[in-house]
Amino acid sequence: TLFLSFALLFAVLYVIAGFATMTIGRDQLVKELGLAAHFENIPASMFTAFRCFSGECFAESGQPIAAVLAHSHGTAFVMCYTASYIFVSLGGVPAVGLVTEKTSTTRD
Repeated sequence: TLFLSFALLFAVLYVIAGFATMTIGRDQLVKELGLAAHFENIPASMFTAFRCFSGECFAESGQPIAAVLAHSHGTAFVMCYTASYIFVSLGGVPAVGLVTEKTSTTRD
């Protein structure tokens, strides 16, 4: 059951990282801001997304990545980031953990 929760978290992070790599990673403005290394490929984007969802979302310069991208990309980034954050931390991933826990205790 815990394995399924981790698998779902991995799958969600993979999808988010794919979108981030295709959109944010190819943006010239992100390169100028010095954030390109965080979104240059899927593993880097997955690690960055995980860091941002767990509260450690800072670039090498010490600036918060989400705030810098919100300032440079505006409302579109803020809405996507907020929706994905809510889904990962409050929505889909914890719900699967509760369902699998409920299912495993019912079988016992």
